[in-house]
Order: sequence, then structure tokens, then C-alpha cells
Amino acid sequence: VGINEREVLVDIGFKAEGIVYRSDYGIIPEIGDKVKVFVTTFEDKNGNILLSKERADFLLRWDEIRNKFKNEEFISGKIIRRVKGGMIVDLGRVHAFLPGSQVDIKPVTNFDDYLDKEFEFIVVKFNEMRQNIVLSRKAILASDLNEKRQEVLSQMEVGMVLQGVVKNITDFGAFID
Repeated sequence: VGINEREVLVDIGFKAEGIVYRSDYGIIPEIGDKVKVFVTTFEDKNGNILLSKERADFLLRWDEIRNKFKNEEFISGKIIRRVKGGMIVDLGRVHAFLPGSQVDIKPVTNFDDYLDKEFEFIVVKFNEMRQNIVLSRKAILASDLNEKRQEVLSQMEVGMVLQGVVKNITDFGAFID
């Protein structure tokens, strides 16, 4: 409906327009654009309906993540910082926790190597009430590794000669990759 230096007025089908503060937008919409908004206040002290674009975007992304959790689908995200016990992953408007034990298959010695990088994850916990999401990258890597292992084992035959790298020698034999 209208845009000024502080607000974007949005026609939401009520008797009055709703107000979204410009700071809530990254890119200011054009007059006539359709936008998704969340009603935060039906009537403030001045009688205005206050809306939030940011909250609407969060809730839309939250629904997408919930569906990925239910359907056991992968989700991509960027590891943005270290915290006690793991990492924080930006899933686009929503942040999730990646436990240190779920970063990789091998034990991680330097978590900083993973910062500011995008990866695929699987949502292992989704708590609606606490708005808490826990991810795993290790589960995806372990699944891929298991598939490769099964493929190699299915092609092996007694008497075949294969080339590998000795990983460990013990009293009862050797481990070869």
C-alpha cells in the first residue's frame, strides 16, 4: 500500500493497513508486491496493526525444517561458530546445534577447519516447544561409507589380489584400507 522512510504499509484485508518496520526487510518490496507477514500486535497504543516479515520468514523456514525431519531428508547449512560441546549451524533464518561428536566420522582435532563451510546434515532431534534442533553430519557420512563398503564387499571374491594401505598391525593380523 505504501512505503516511507520508517515503515512499509501492508494491506492485510483488515480495516487498516498493517505496519512492517523497514529494518525488518533486507530488500524493500515494491508497491503491489505480495509478501508474507506475521501479525505481532493487533493494536498498539496508536491503534496500528504491527507485522513482522522476519518472524514470518522464520516460521516458514521452521515448517520446511520440520518436514525435512519428518521425511528424513537432508538439509544444507553453514557452520557459523563454535560453542561448548559443538557447533552452531545456520539453516537460513533458523540456527541449529551440531554436537562435536556428530561433525565427522573421524574424531575432529580442529573444529575451526569446519567454520564458514556448507555441508549437508540430517535433523536428528526437533523439539517444537523449545525451538531446538540437533543435527548430524556423521550419520550421512557413515551411511555413505557403509554403502561403499557393501559395494566393495559384494565385488570381492576369494583369491582376488587387491591393493590397499596398511592402517594398523596387531598380534592377530593387519587392518588394511
